[in-house]
Amino acid sequence: MSDTQHDQLVTWLKEQGHTPDEIKKILAKVAEYDARTLRESVFDSINSGTIDLAALVKEALEAEEGNEGVDTTRE
Repeated sequence: MSDTQHDQLVTWLKEQGHTPDEIKKILAKVAEYDARTLRESVFDSINSGTIDLAALVKEALEAEEGNEGVDTTRE
């Protein structure tokens, strides 16, 4: 979530009458959901062939060696 989106959500939650403690709990749940959704999206992309898993593995291993820039997307 971008800073702007975060700020907009906090503003909206305040307008809805939520306390600072409630807002903190809500933001933690949103962050948890965001991470889970991203993770599921990555696996969906691998399963659909949109992301090349072999290239992703290669990129991860080359990053350790200081080499970057492998294209993991399939067009």
